[in-house]
Amino acid sequence: MKADEMSKVKKKTVCMLAAMAALVLIAGAAFGGIKRYRVHLREQERKQSGIVLAFDDYSPDNWEQYFDLFDEYDAKVTFFVNAAYPTEFCEAARKRGHEIGCHTTGHANLTELTEEEIYEQAIAPIAVFREAGYEFTTFAYPYGAYTDELNELLLQHYNVVRGAFKCEPHVKDYMKRGFVESMSLDNANYESREQYEARILEILTVMSEAEEGAVVPVYSHAIGDGDWCVTEENLEFLLQKAKEMDLKFYTFQELQ
Repeated sequence: MKADEMSKVKKKTVCMLAAMAALVLIAGAAFGGIKRYRVHLREQERKQSGIVLAFDDYSPDNWEQYFDLFDEYDAKVTFFVNAAYPTEFCEAARKRGHEIGCHTTGHANLTELTEEEIYEQAIAPIAVFREAGYEFTTFAYPYGAYTDELNELLLQHYNVVRGAFKCEPHVKDYMKRGFVESMSLDNANYESREQYEARILEILTVMSEAEEGAVVPVYSHAIGDGDWCVTEENLEFLLQKAKEMDLKFYTFQELQ
């Protein structure tokens, strides 16, 4: 091969290697950018305050009617069910991204039961649900009735156990494990829609102004006009205002 031909081959090879090196650098920069973007998103997520919305007891037909409304506001919900095993509703809710938690098998007041009855109502269902693929890491007390001894017992089996009588905002890390209170949205607790809206706006404003990610648990039982329900209008007011304030709806499990 002549000298000039060899020179051309070398130049071509050098150009190809340079191009390949450039592609590697570009890919590396892009990948690094993606990693930084993902880290930034995780950091935003960590700091984003929000609401932990739950429904207690077992009203599957009622709850399922509002799956589309929850989707509209990107709201994930924790349903604390009275059930000894997963039901069709449980599966439907899980497929939509909601959490299933335990509310005993028969809506029992655990403070009035024997140790054996407590086990059957609140602990025995765990293995059944987990065998079916449910995390089942959160428990809500029926009637909000609990004792320190019950908390100690149930926290050996669940990550979080929930009460029912207070509005208590928490930083997200607090929600990983332990006992937390929750505020009721039920119609019986509000004399008027105006009172309800003022209370919700007060809470959401506190959440939106929190420097670090904070959350507040709230709950009802069903959607409707009954005393132990939240009206559709009141529920949508919460969903809409939370969205306007850039607050996220978390399940308990997401925070554990």
